[in-house]
Amino acid sequence: MADELPVHRLNLNLLYPLDAILHAPTLTEAGRRVRLSQSAMSHALRRLREHFDDDLVTYLNGEKQLTPLGLALRDEARRVMREVNGTFNFSLVFDPLTSPGTITVAAPDAIEQILLGTVQRLLVDAAPRLTVNVIPLDAVDPRRALDQGADLLVLPVDAALPELEQVPIVADYMSCMVWTGHSRLKDRYDIDEETYRSARHVTARDERLSMFAGDPHASDLLRSRHIVMRTSSQAAFPTIVIGSDLIATGSVWLFQHYASILPVKVVSAPFDRPAATIVVQCAAHRRRDPMIGWFVRQIEDYARLTK
Repeated sequence: MADELPVHRLNLNLLYPLDAILHAPTLTEAGRRVRLSQSAMSHALRRLREHFDDDLVTYLNGEKQLTPLGLALRDEARRVMREVNGTFNFSLVFDPLTSPGTITVAAPDAIEQILLGTVQRLLVDAAPRLTVNVIPLDAVDPRRALDQGADLLVLPVDAALPELEQVPIVADYMSCMVWTGHSRLKDRYDIDEETYRSARHVTARDERLSMFAGDPHASDLLRSRHIVMRTSSQAAFPTIVIGSDLIATGSVWLFQHYASILPVKVVSAPFDRPAATIVVQCAAHRRRDPMIGWFVRQIEDYARLTK
């Protein structure tokens, strides 16, 4: 029984103001987020300071400063709140036609366009009360998306988080995309090494070259490109290559999508193309949620149809 005493000493309702205080810019804004008055928030902050024996946060001249303990608690409080909300919002049944819900998905721009955008359009009728929020995914640090409230991550398998389960969606690989009026490639569907080396190229800052670490020939070709433009993501490629002789190298899955709606076409790259599996990962606190399971199955079904 002695082990239970520390839990009972603190009113767990203080988790809500704790999370708000650590994340909101002012105490007034923190109160607004949890619908508490200024005096109630001041009382909550005083009790939290007593519990932690630390100021947690100070407000000087309108500037908010977190103490080292406040900084350390910031992400932990948000994680606990996600799990608490997931527990109290959990249901054993999800009826897509009648059940309301919100899912937050983190995905790169390319996956958002060709997969999530299409899936969401299909869900307008299938799940009329479901809201899907898509947020950017940092493939270098996917955990940041979880800290921002993502329920699902959709990302390349080599960027997946080892502690979360993976659901394979589709195999992707690198290919090239050109304008259908390209002066040298308009009648071809492959590109030789000489043409690739002599061409001008557009690349994306989110380009993933790690898959070629064991292929010196492909790595040399990619590093030797004459790059005339770098974009923020592959989503910008079509507007740049159309009307030019530029070559874009990237996701064949994305390029095939563009080729179905725009005057661009996919041409085979002059190097071996290892497959890169795209997977879905679920945040730990949502892994048994039937709404999440249903949504993942919709993604799987769509990806299976487009293979």
